[in-house]
Amino acid sequence: MRPVLRSVASTFAVPSAATVVARPAPKIDAVVPTKEHSPAAKKPCKPRIDHKAIAQEQARLLHASSHPATGWITALWENEEKQRRYQVDLCQDLFGEWLLIHSWWRKSTPFGGRKKAYLGFAPSAEEIAALLYDAALRRSRHGYRILADKRIVSAAHQ
Repeated sequence: MRPVLRSVASTFAVPSAATVVARPAPKIDAVVPTKEHSPAAKKPCKPRIDHKAIAQEQARLLHASSHPATGWITALWENEEKQRRYQVDLCQDLFGEWLLIHSWWRKSTPFGGRKKAYLGFAPSAEEIAALLYDAALRRSRHGYRILADKRIVSAAHQ
């Protein structure tokens, strides 16, 4: 009985994997686009903001808006979303040394911070312009808008 089973089994045996040739799937001419096949919709891009140009213009206006008698400069920025303000003051201390004072606070609370940088007795105009540019660039990148006072407005019209 064994030889008979072997012969029957050999007629129904599956060929080895090396001899099996895979046939390609038939091509379908017209594919109806469905939600699965359509590409994902792109998110709308935010418009690019040239922060460097904004900071350069603000620094120029601030430098031109110095107080005529003292030469002091004050700049005030505000972020409406976060309800925060930021102020930069360029002024002299009691001994005549120039200071750059950075102040920040939240509009609804008295808490905030202050940082002072001593610039020496005779800072150059380029050094002052660079410091104002750095402050304006940082504020612009963080979403702050400058609040214009009458000196800045008059410097813009000149």
